[in-house]
Amino acid sequence: MKMFLLAAALAIATTSNVVAETPNQHGWIGTETVKTRFGDFEFRNGYPDDASAAKLREVLLISRAVEAYLAQMPAVSWYRTWKGVAAAGDKAPNQLVIWESLMDAQTLLLTGNTETVYGLAAIDLQRDGPVVIEVPPKMLGGFSDLWQEQIAGIGPTADDKGRGGKFLLVPPGYDGPIPEGYLVGHAKTFGVVLGMRGFLVEGKPEPAVALMKSTRIYPLSQASSPPQMTFLNGSGKEIDTLMAEDFQYFADLADLIEREPADIIDSAGRFQLAAIGIEKGKPFSPDTERKAALTEAARLASAMARTNSFASTYPERLVYDDRAWEWLFIGGSASWDPRGYVNTDLRAAFAYVAVGMSPAMVDKVVGQGSQYLSTMRDSEGRHLDGSKNYRLHLPANIPVVNFWSVVVYDSESRSELRNGKPFPSVSQYTDPQSNADGSIDVYFAPTAPAGKEKNWIRTVPGKGWFTLLRFYGPRKEFFDRSWKPDDIVEDR
Repeated sequence: MKMFLLAAALAIATTSNVVAETPNQHGWIGTETVKTRFGDFEFRNGYPDDASAAKLREVLLISRAVEAYLAQMPAVSWYRTWKGVAAAGDKAPNQLVIWESLMDAQTLLLTGNTETVYGLAAIDLQRDGPVVIEVPPKMLGGFSDLWQEQIAGIGPTADDKGRGGKFLLVPPGYDGPIPEGYLVGHAKTFGVVLGMRGFLVEGKPEPAVALMKSTRIYPLSQASSPPQMTFLNGSGKEIDTLMAEDFQYFADLADLIEREPADIIDSAGRFQLAAIGIEKGKPFSPDTERKAALTEAARLASAMARTNSFASTYPERLVYDDRAWEWLFIGGSASWDPRGYVNTDLRAAFAYVAVGMSPAMVDKVVGQGSQYLSTMRDSEGRHLDGSKNYRLHLPANIPVVNFWSVVVYDSESRSELRNGKPFPSVSQYTDPQSNADGSIDVYFAPTAPAGKEKNWIRTVPGKGWFTLLRFYGPRKEFFDRSWKPDDIVEDR
């Protein structure tokens, strides 16, 4: 009997030990303080106390809001472009904004260039139904929905083969007749941006402007008697197309979700947005506490976006093994899925500094299209400072068919640097001074080096800056890297 009781006692003790050790084996939260970088959270018997539960819900909200901010950045950015263009000038339905004297620093647009004539139009298929756009020849660009997915391309390697033509854009869910004779684009969103660029002729914009003004935009229902076009000269005007970095970002996202088809975002994405209070068919009216949390999330997400764009650690970003120059479009895929999944970090990194995601941005065609290199660092890896003096050496025979340019951007706005001059750039069209061997030095400084005024771009003390080096019609020497630019060096 004693032996039986002893065995039973040992069995109970053994069982008790197993139960007691199980939580440790699985790492379960029991009665303890869970310490994290987001704070300490109190648990008793596996349950959070009221204060910890409230704080954890807030952390989850902010986490989801940050991810939503980064994931939807291409859409919010392009929506702000659509709104900014639509609100300019007379706000006419068939308005085309043309930067007739080129795009200067008065316009707030992500990394616009100063060497081509820009034309932008905001097309509303919800208001107008199917829309006809008569595009002139010799343009480069396309039509994109509000998630920056290309609907149709314009240019030598695009749908119109550079010859221009009549495009017909039809809205989501359209099941009406489609007449013949059009290049048809089926849009996934009601909002569409037309963006096109025309090239200078002997350094002058007038021929491209004249061509661009032959554009016609009108509803298909008015094809028999199209209304008169409205052209707005955007040069020298305060046109703001930039997204916000505070609570307004989420307000814009909510507006966008409300006006566009629900299925433009997948089910998981819709849940993520609904979890922070953005849901199609429901008002976005966060209370004071939630608005404060979303404001904090926007600031945190903006900080992360700047890190993605300006302090990336992706090895694929580097163009050369021995240079600081980076690809503006990392990964070689306009759909951001070169490894079989959409890399939202890389997509957000691009969307934070640029607009106009399209296959043409990554197509590598010798002598056609364009390629872009970017740097925000000097040869020693330090971010560029507007109070310092720098020099960029471009070896002779810059490999382009059309033109090259160096444009400086404000690191805060990511738009052309407002430095007191219309165009913060040096290019093939500005006739910079060449060295004896045909190479060119470009100078960046608050004041011009003596005798180098034509090669100088003024920078602003107290402002960070970065630059894009553009190649329009890049030659094979660009692609095989037998020609490459030097790093930007500080002139002490």
